Amino acid sequence: VVILPPGNPAGLENLSDLAGEGIRLVLAAREAPVGNYSVQALDRLDKTFGSGFKGRVLANVVSYENDVKQVVVKVQLGEADAGIVYASDAAAAPELPSIEIPAEANVVAAYPLAALDQAQSPALARDFIAYVLSAEGQSILQKWGFLPVK
Repeated sequence: VVILPPGNPAGLENLSDLAGEGIRLVLAAREAPVGNYSVQALDRLDKTFGSGFKGRVLANVVSYENDVKQVVVKVQLGEADAGIVYASDAAAAPELPSIEIPAEANVVAAYPLAALDQAQSPALARDFIAYVLSAEGQSILQKWGFLPVK
């Protein structure tokens, strides 16, 4: 999702606004997974908003941060008009307004879950997996911006 600072001083209302002149955007570095996913999403949005959209948005990047937490902090401090972060990071900062990236353009991070063959406590590992997959576990994950397990 795209997060905005409190009060949204730049007045951003939709994704196309990211390409506007003078917008200060912060992304994670491309070496960080969320930075790579952000560029992939911009590639896809280029098809939605027209060729050159991605280039105009990237021209507005004022800094590439080492990780997603630093992107959140820059936006919280008002040092940027917007930043692209995981939905889970946006959920952890509810004071920040956000703009969703549509599913057809978004990149979903996958987090595999499995018990290791050589786990020290295989029963505990199985219990943990069962809890994560339970209705309660899924509810907690959803509260923090994670998609349901498929």
